[in-house]
Amino acid sequence: MRIGFVGLGKIGQPMAKHILNGGHDMQVFDLRREACTPLLNAGAILTNSPREAANGAEIIFTSLPGPTEVLAAALGETGLLGGMDSGSIFADLSTVSPESIQQIGETARASGIEVLDCPVSGGVQGA
Repeated sequence: MRIGFVGLGKIGQPMAKHILNGGHDMQVFDLRREACTPLLNAGAILTNSPREAANGAEIIFTSLPGPTEVLAAALGETGLLGGMDSGSIFADLSTVSPESIQQIGETARASGIEVLDCPVSGGVQGA
């Protein structure tokens, strides 16, 4: 499966690593390029934007600090929704407001993209 992952911080990085270790192809993006290094060393492909990370991915995950960052990554000028194909899935692992994920969902549905609101618990240790 081809996976995109945006947000490789303390929680996103280990979660992405587990997925990559499962044998999936992965494209990654983080504003801090150094956060991508462990995944690149494990075979992930570096991209230059959320949109590029989503390009051709069957599912894309975001693990970001909050609603502002998720909205920008999804709907911004280089947002991931612009790179996703109809029938693909966007799964947000961040903690966002219902209004934010609903806004993203409405935009995504118009393009045939499914959106899953998947906030995680367990913190860094759980990731």
